[in-house]
Amino acid sequence: MALTLTVLLENRRARGAEKVLRAKPGLSLLVQDETTTILFDTGPDDSFRHNAALMGVDLSQLTAVVLSHGHYDHCGGVPWLP
Repeated sequence: MALTLTVLLENRRARGAEKVLRAKPGLSLLVQDETTTILFDTGPDDSFRHNAALMGVDLSQLTAVVLSHGHYDHCGGVPWLP
């Protein structure tokens, strides 16, 4: 079983993405295998959705959401979940 880990949001941008992808304090990861798509944390706001759209990630296919803890920089984006 192969896992794919995609960083949707963190506090730094990838080189060359400064003008497009958002960077914010916090974290949002997409963890995928052949049958499951998990969002691990949302970051502080809707930036995880913004970045996912630019990266071609379809968040409507989520099978689960995991929140590591209740700090805003990890779960503040909950209102923007699909």
